[in-house]
Amino acid sequence: MSIKTLMTLLALNVALSGCAQLDDWTATISGRAAPAVAPDESAPQADAVYVNSDEAAGSRDFRNVYIAPANLANMQVIQPEGGTADIEWWVTDAEAAILQQAITEQLAAALGVGSAFYIVNTPEQAQIVVDTAVVAIHPNVSRAAVASRSSASGAITVSIALVNARSSAVLLRVVDTKATDDIWAFNQVEAGDPVLNPIFRTWGDSMRLGLLQLQGR
Repeated sequence: MSIKTLMTLLALNVALSGCAQLDDWTATISGRAAPAVAPDESAPQADAVYVNSDEAAGSRDFRNVYIAPANLANMQVIQPEGGTADIEWWVTDAEAAILQQAITEQLAAALGVGSAFYIVNTPEQAQIVVDTAVVAIHPNVSRAAVASRSSASGAITVSIALVNARSSAVLLRVVDTKATDDIWAFNQVEAGDPVLNPIFRTWGDSMRLGLLQLQGR
């Protein structure tokens, strides 16, 4: 049994014992969901960003943003047609920590372009909280096939909610799937590995554009 398999099985036991906590997180996000409308179809982010126009006036002057730790616990691996479950696709705790840092850095860099928004260190300092959930990875071939080629294509799906830190109302939501030429990066996450950073950055760009639109800027 590989080290990664052993670590994954241990993580599975922890996850099962903490399922009530995960259910609470999901319920909280669902409870925040507000009626949302898609932005103008001519906007470049229209396919991925849904703006809650009812919250526009109250959030017009919001600038301080806290990026909460991304939720990776509910991430699914969507196998290619005919594929069987393979728990070694799951990220270990060490890999999750690397992904957390990469996601935070890329979202922060995107939101800060042109000093559009300012990243703060605690939710208490924030007017907007960013809640990120990596929903699924979609390898186009089995992990064994990917390993034999060193890299292969696939996709990553994310759901990001930008929430009013005081009222918990959703200001906008990004639901997006991005393709990658190296889905193997989600099986062998390495510190400083830039493979996934462009994907995380595009999600941040979508958030920035959506917020600017919401605020009329």
